[in-house]
Amino acid sequence: MSIDQIPQIEEFRPLVLRVLNDRQARSIKDIYRQVADLAHLSDEDRAQTISSGQPRYANRIAWACSGLFHAGLLSRPKRGWYEITDNGVTLDARSVTYYSDRDMREWSKWVDYQEEIASRRKSASNADQASSHDSTTDPLELLETGVDAANAKTETELRQMLQSSSPEFFEKAVIELLWAMGYGGAHGEKEHVGRTADGGIDGVISQDALGLRQVCIQAKRYQDGNNVGSGAIRDFYGALRERGADRGVFITSSKFTADAARTAARFNGAIVLIDGIRLTSLMLDYGIAVQKSREFTVFDVDENFFDDDTV
Repeated sequence: MSIDQIPQIEEFRPLVLRVLNDRQARSIKDIYRQVADLAHLSDEDRAQTISSGQPRYANRIAWACSGLFHAGLLSRPKRGWYEITDNGVTLDARSVTYYSDRDMREWSKWVDYQEEIASRRKSASNADQASSHDSTTDPLELLETGVDAANAKTETELRQMLQSSSPEFFEKAVIELLWAMGYGGAHGEKEHVGRTADGGIDGVISQDALGLRQVCIQAKRYQDGNNVGSGAIRDFYGALRERGADRGVFITSSKFTADAARTAARFNGAIVLIDGIRLTSLMLDYGIAVQKSREFTVFDVDENFFDDDTV
């Protein structure tokens, strides 16, 4: 089977659902093997690799699983494992053999996922320009646009993973972010307060060795549609005053209501709001919960070489 004959992502999606339709959770490695067997891939097919060294069929199956997850057709019971959802069973019963991105739009979770990715891109015009491969476009601009698009997808997936984490994990993650951003200074300390009777304060970063200047943190791991309202902002401000702190950061994985933003603004900069979109953008900027996937080297002509008489 040639490269073009190995099933595409759209063809692997139904096969993944078929493998998982017994409702048993499986590791991604088991899914690779069972889907490859179901697709009757030869040893030659399985030996083909992409530039990173990953088997080509495994890469496509991984993307198929990821897409099905973001559409709500699969769930992730734990890292590296998938199981089918009720919607996935429903789709599998239709016995489709090809399921494209356009087909996936019948699921609202997929639509929301794609819309968030689109909203994170710097400009629709740049994206359109990149997709058209206009010969007048600077190749470096095309490369930058591609990187922006890839990072937008990563940010969106990261936010969804944070929303599926435990509240305690989310609290610790945002503390690590603020620490990486330098809020602790050279001699500060960080503390996860968490589920204690401390007026809703989830974390504290002391900006000096004596703790005289503190940044208090409130973290709300909310799902989409459950936005932080003005009441939570007022409660947080009260907790800051009770603790004697003059500044705080309120972070959520969802959004803030307009009233919440206006309430925070009335406190003259005492409270900074960070919603889920900005949160994951900052996490990429400061390398929290992400790793570099690959780097590209772009070469320019060294004109000095041609001025060297010793060549």
